[in-house]
Formats: sequence, C-alpha cells, structure tokens
Amino acid sequence: MARPATNYDNNRIYVKSQWCKGCGICTALCQNRVLLIDNRGKAVVVNPEACTGCGRCESHCPDLAISLDRSEKNEIPVFAEQTINQNPGHARA
Repeated sequence: MARPATNYDNNRIYVKSQWCKGCGICTALCQNRVLLIDNRGKAVVVNPEACTGCGRCESHCPDLAISLDRSEKNEIPVFAEQTINQNPGHARA
C-alpha cells in the first residue's frame, strides 16, 4: 500500500504533497520505482529502501516538491559538532 506523501521514510526522500502537481516526471526518472503517483494525483514514496539518493527526481521536479537527505545516520552536522566542541560537558545525548 502506498504511503502518504507527507511520510518521510528512511530520512532519505521527502515529498511535499502540497507542492506536488502530479506531473509524473519523478516517477518516470526513477529506475528503482521509489515514487508513484497516487489516486489524488500526488507523488508518494512507495519503496524508500530502494532509493539510492541519485537526485534525478529532486533536480527535475518543476515544483521543487522533492528533496533528498544524503547524510549518514551517524553523521553529526558541522555546526552541531562545533557547538559540542566549544561547550564540552554541556552536550546532551
């Protein structure tokens, strides 16, 4: 069953359903069939595990409705790492 476009699966691919006009460019470009146009005419993430993060869907979306998070799960953003290093003992897990 398709997941709603507002679900963010695996912190990899995000679809803003309110921005999507359902043109189908993303589904046509994705070789791994990660995205599908649902019965509302919106792109939805149906196979997040298959997303390789190639960015074709994101870069070709005319409505900027798709974004990808290419960061590793254990990666700490640079600004957070700098804050932790400047304030040792104050960081919380």
